Amino acid sequence: MNNNNEIYPRTGVDRHNQKRSSKSLLGLIFSDLLGHQKISLLLLVLIVISAGAVLVTTQQVRKQLFEREQLLLEQDVLESEWRNLVIEENVLADPKRVEDKAKNQLGMSYVTPQNETVIVIKSK
Repeated sequence: MNNNNEIYPRTGVDRHNQKRSSKSLLGLIFSDLLGHQKISLLLLVLIVISAGAVLVTTQQVRKQLFEREQLLLEQDVLESEWRNLVIEENVLADPKRVEDKAKNQLGMSYVTPQNETVIVIKSK
């Protein structure tokens, strides 16, 4: 009988431990962190905030780089249009001077049927 008396108290203790362990693991971790390891919890929160900040910053940088590329492409188009407008303005302002300059300095002339050469390239 002594053996049975020794067993019963142990099962009572085991039942008490089983009730305690019925808490969720997550609840035990949080209660331990809040109770004993406040510095670790603070560091964990700071790490999560830092990681979020890195993600947001990376996204903003990528967005700004894309916008910069778009603006550079637009700048190239506008510069090309500006050059064409300046050339057109010069031609309209003094067409004779532009024609003389093209003939004398660049050796250009108008194309006529007599000096026209047609090259035909046959594809395979």
